[in-house]
Amino acid sequence: MNLLSKIFGNNSGKDLPAFARSYLDSCRNIDQSSLLENIRFVVFDTETTSLDAKTARLLSISAVSCTHNKIEVSSALDCYVAWADESRPENIAIHGITKRQSNAGLQPEEVIEVFLNYIKGAVLVAQHIDFDVAIVNKVLHKYYPGLKIKNYLLDTAQLAIRLEQPRMSSAGINPKDYTLDALLDRYGIEPLERHTALGDAYSTAELLIRLLPKLRKRGLKKLGDFLKR
Repeated sequence: MNLLSKIFGNNSGKDLPAFARSYLDSCRNIDQSSLLENIRFVVFDTETTSLDAKTARLLSISAVSCTHNKIEVSSALDCYVAWADESRPENIAIHGITKRQSNAGLQPEEVIEVFLNYIKGAVLVAQHIDFDVAIVNKVLHKYYPGLKIKNYLLDTAQLAIRLEQPRMSSAGINPKDYTLDALLDRYGIEPLERHTALGDAYSTAELLIRLLPKLRKRGLKKLGDFLKR
């Protein structure tokens, strides 16, 4: 997968609800000549029942918006997903989401609507983004077959590798050096509530705003500069 790419679905949009059509229109209208400082980045994270995207269920999704190198904390998104069965103890130990919190959550299709409305017209960012996108796409496919995430995507791990190791092949990269914890430590970022969707989204957003100035120093100032490489 490219550092910054688009995932296209086959659904033309005409049979989708209004919120989904509005979301698709917003992605089509993203201007590739936009300067980095004018781009709205949405950094997100999911918590799931496992790390296997094929079988995992979405438990929560959170996101924060970043514009002009600032994290817009007041408008952060934090959604729990309601599920019917009891959470397994080992899952609670990791993500901390209790049955009571889930019962107060939204139905999956409602979470999707809220999330798509939040990320309209934005570049979507996450640490190891492929997993989180796969989880969201799985829920989308269940309720709106053919609809997929269509934002431009930015993976902070891949971005850090590109900036720090521009001439090294992927075979020479130690993955342990590019975990979220390793990157937060290297860039002097204090983790916020690790292994919660909102905490990890915020910490990743802090990482993003430290990496973006490095792009500008390399002459990559517009969204289209990413797409050409």
